[in-house]
Amino acid sequence: MPAPRLVLALGVGSLALSIAIGSAACGKSSSDGVAAGDGDAAAGGDGASGEAGTNTTSNVTLMSLPIGDGKYGAAPKVGYVFSCQSNFMTGIGGAFADGPWIHKDTGTFDFTAKIAVQGAVAWPAHTFTMTVSGATRTVAGNGLPDHDTGTFPIGASDPAYAYDRNPSSIKQAAKSWALPATPTVAATESCLGGGPIGILLTGAAFFDALDGEGRDAVAHEVQDACQAHPEMSGTYHYHSLTTCIADPGTAHSALLGYARDGFGIYGVRGEDGKTLTNADLDACHGHTHTIMWDGAAVSLYHYHATYEYPYTLGCFKGTPIKG
Repeated sequence: MPAPRLVLALGVGSLALSIAIGSAACGKSSSDGVAAGDGDAAAGGDGASGEAGTNTTSNVTLMSLPIGDGKYGAAPKVGYVFSCQSNFMTGIGGAFADGPWIHKDTGTFDFTAKIAVQGAVAWPAHTFTMTVSGATRTVAGNGLPDHDTGTFPIGASDPAYAYDRNPSSIKQAAKSWALPATPTVAATESCLGGGPIGILLTGAAFFDALDGEGRDAVAHEVQDACQAHPEMSGTYHYHSLTTCIADPGTAHSALLGYARDGFGIYGVRGEDGKTLTNADLDACHGHTHTIMWDGAAVSLYHYHATYEYPYTLGCFKGTPIKG
């Protein structure tokens, strides 16, 4: 077995992360020496992204994002989720009432007006490592994020309780994925199933854009100030790129995580710093050009997050490992 050629280890306090949408910033736990702005924003009910200063990013307006309800199917399609599941049940939990940020008349929602689950809970037991040895990239951790979370289950005194009564608690669970170090495009795309489709460098998983009823999870579900929440087994997860991970600068976005097929997921900026939309990406929500990959410039397929649905992946471009 050759010696690892790259090792990345992220623990609590190793990164002071702050990213803004508009003028809103997301804080880390107080143990990191950064103000825990998440809890303040959530407790004040100022919205999932705080009080926005500039609410327009390129051609995407955060105050009127299209709701993705019904945008899933049995084949890849730009702006849709290629879902392994075709039938969804109603009334199985999650958001049970539309918040005032939902505008049914226009089919849009105001991300800047969406409330967040209250609380600023730190997770000092957080662990996350990434190593590359030969042809294998191993990502491992316990599922806990390196940033504060809201308080779950959602309490009756939380304003979020009026719309979403998530009864689940955040639980740690050991997870290790052996991914291809240099993934390749598969002959055919693969559908996205329920559960983790990737992991961000925060140490927490991300799911596809759908909630348990097949709706746009980002629009309907009330998550915490880092846009995440736990599901029934306790897995804390995002449905979009969290504002609690750093993607600084104005050039091409940084690598922010890995999908289950081994391809990287980058932030919302593409070449020349352009804010990307669905029109710039393929059905799986990615494209190919030269990027930095394990310290080298290579031409490689990669995914991008966007502000609009489906937010992260639309399908797997490579061959996903078993969950």
